[in-house]
Amino acid sequence: MEEKKKVDLTLLNQYGMAFDISERKQLIGQMLQAIRLEKGLTQSEVSNYIGIKAGTYSTYENGTREAPAEVIVRLSMLYDVSTDILLQVGRISRGDFDIQKQFDALSGTMDELRSIMTDKENELNPQFAEMLQAMTNAFDQMGKEFNEAQKNKKK
Repeated sequence: MEEKKKVDLTLLNQYGMAFDISERKQLIGQMLQAIRLEKGLTQSEVSNYIGIKAGTYSTYENGTREAPAEVIVRLSMLYDVSTDILLQVGRISRGDFDIQKQFDALSGTMDELRSIMTDKENELNPQFAEMLQAMTNAFDQMGKEFNEAQKNKKK
């Protein structure tokens, strides 16, 4: 008789104790709305793209109904995000959560990178350009050495 493998329920228990089903539907709805607004789409546009009625999609965003797996997959593809993000799989805390804060933080990081890479006239920063050139040269050299090693290996 084959012995059953043990299943670690730690994460599942954390997930289950954090939110009940109606709260989870609300969280998913908030995420769907936040991403849709970030993409600049209307509920009607989204529902047309994924092939469902606008009223049905609205119930997913307002958390009164749970979107079926196929709808979640289509939304994931439409928004180019993981289903885990749409479903808030990683969220196991009731702490403050604001999707806009995450987008703002990402935008701030991108602004920082732009400021490092460019000068006041929005042209490539000379120091950054030098660093890129040095990296390019190093990769070129590695490529040449690799090709030479491949030639020698064939001999």
